[in-house]
Amino acid sequence: MDSYNGYSEAERMKKLRASYKVFPGRTHPLYQGSCQICGDSGHPVEPHTEDYSEPYRWENPAEYAVCKVCHGRLHKRFKNPVGWAAYKVHVKRGGYGADLGHDPKIACEVRQLASSLEQGKEIALLLLRPFVVTDLWWDVITVDPVSLTSPSARPR
Repeated sequence: MDSYNGYSEAERMKKLRASYKVFPGRTHPLYQGSCQICGDSGHPVEPHTEDYSEPYRWENPAEYAVCKVCHGRLHKRFKNPVGWAAYKVHVKRGGYGADLGHDPKIACEVRQLASSLEQGKEIALLLLRPFVVTDLWWDVITVDPVSLTSPSARPR
């Protein structure tokens, strides 16, 4: 586990260990429901933490329920900001994270969009399903790698 939002690995591990005590056996409410990024209700979700400050908070905006694909994309955004931008477009067209693994055509479209964005262009993606606007916390978070270690990136 690396630094994130200005919290060290040790701080992140401390909250993770605390969550195991507070919510044994995956009883955390954020292991249920729909992904709070893509909206997919058909795949398991897990807590993603944005805030590791004490006293710990276990709900939004400190933690969110996210599917595995969205969770991975969220953490990889620093190394691939263009890929993250393309992924956000995919989500806003009603795309689920799981679509990328289940439909090679959709995955290809998102890769083509990322390539176009790198060239300063944007291509339109076809609507997959209605996008239900919820809390767009994931749309405004930084891709600046300095935020990984800088204490100024901490939410509180």
